[in-house]
Amino acid sequence: MNKAHLALILTFAAFGSVVGTHVGSIPVLIAKSGISPFAFGIAGSLGMLVNIGCMAAGGLVNRIASPRTVLLFIVPVSIAVLLAALSSNSPVTFFVTFLLLNACIGTMDIFMNAEASVVEHEFSRPVFSTYHACAMLAIAGFALAGSMTSVLLAPWFGIVLAAVPLLLAWGAIHKHFHERGPAVVTAGHERVPLPRGLLTVIGLAAGFSVTCEVAAIQWSGQLLAKVAPDFAAFSGLGLCFFGICSGGMRLFGDRLRTGFGDLRVMSVGLAVAVAGFAGLGLAPGFWLSALAFAAVGFGVSLVFPCLFALAGRLAPQARAAAMSYTALVGGLPRVALPWTLGVLAAAHSVNTVFAACAVFALASLVLIVMAFARAGQRLSAA
Repeated sequence: MNKAHLALILTFAAFGSVVGTHVGSIPVLIAKSGISPFAFGIAGSLGMLVNIGCMAAGGLVNRIASPRTVLLFIVPVSIAVLLAALSSNSPVTFFVTFLLLNACIGTMDIFMNAEASVVEHEFSRPVFSTYHACAMLAIAGFALAGSMTSVLLAPWFGIVLAAVPLLLAWGAIHKHFHERGPAVVTAGHERVPLPRGLLTVIGLAAGFSVTCEVAAIQWSGQLLAKVAPDFAAFSGLGLCFFGICSGGMRLFGDRLRTGFGDLRVMSVGLAVAVAGFAGLGLAPGFWLSALAFAAVGFGVSLVFPCLFALAGRLAPQARAAAMSYTALVGGLPRVALPWTLGVLAAAHSVNTVFAACAVFALASLVLIVMAFARAGQRLSAA
């Protein structure tokens, strides 16, 4: 196996360990910190704002540091910030550490995806979905582990588990990532103008889709507490189920992309996700909710890797800049909609959150069809 490919698998898994451990602990942290559903919605929007800001700055950061250098810096920082987040016990510490952790997540996200885009280009075959499968499966496993350690021991104990993949990833990045000098990226960025109109459509589609995915991740615990109170203490079970379905789908995603094409894969997937979200909005029981989460996990699993791969193909000499711009545009729905979901949950119920996500997923599908119609013309002309 290509060593850079293996290093990326470990990096995406480490990313998932950070997200999963934190989200799995959130119900306990919310209770300890006294955070209401409305306040959690505000935290989600502010966290997204920080996350998107860090991702959007990727092109600028890449002028002075390579992806390898940035990742070697942000991985140990993420360990420290995650420990602080898991130790929060007041509204102030919850909000501050929530924002800092989103900064770490956003920075890791853009640079590991930029490196993944390069490796996929070098392989001359789709591999993006495999990386994102590793991230989702890690989120699933560490969400369950995080919720269990939070209840049985203490939230901060989750860092003992999460630190293992993070340290392994750091060692793999140090040893196997190529040093792609910032001067090379900068030169490419200056020579090649970005197709901003097309990237704007892709970014909005990604923003709606990621909002749905994050909502499923962040609100699954509250939904599980409603439909199955006996399992409320282990809220990571809902996210675990979602992550296994999403990650399992991504393991086969590259074969599906090769066999059917990105547009067909995303169109069918989002149609399934719309049905799943609509089902959750109808307030079903535990088993119907589980089936609906399976549909959502399967449905949204391949949208993000397909869209980021497309953004990278449209600007092969300025991949980090193209992805940063896409992330910046996608920040519009990703920042505004979590607050909206918090308002809906406070005014109505958690099920309303998922009903709204059905609408967001449908909007993403429409934008994707528009984007691929324009991208096909551009890529064929090139």
